Amino acid sequence: MSPDDVSTVQRSWAELRRVRASLILELTHRYDDAAATSLLPDLRAAWLCVAVEELVALLPSPSVLAARARDLVDSWPEPLTAPCFAVDGVAWMAAAAACSRRWTAATESAWRHAWLLLSDELAAETLSPFADGWADN
Repeated sequence: MSPDDVSTVQRSWAELRRVRASLILELTHRYDDAAATSLLPDLRAAWLCVAVEELVALLPSPSVLAARARDLVDSWPEPLTAPCFAVDGVAWMAAAAACSRRWTAATESAWRHAWLLLSDELAAETLSPFADGWADN
């Protein structure tokens, strides 16, 4: 993940944080519409926003990011599952794009790289719940 990607993710998160309630609502709708229907879409959406809040600040430090991500996964609201790009990353991207006035293809690419960085770090520890379904376009 390049320094420009980190800056882009952090800038876009600063904007999204200001519309957090809308983002959580949009995420909840995305989960409701997802093929892998969640029993807890509102909790899942809220959890993802809290996790992003913590992890975005750690992007410049991948090893710290990975350690914190492993801790956060333990608090995932749906037992016997874990967040994954195929469901949670896709829902995040769609919800963020809907809530951000400044979302661009470059913003989406930077967020995809952030998910990839996280999955790579977790895979290095053989704990890669975020890696399922990852495809870099």
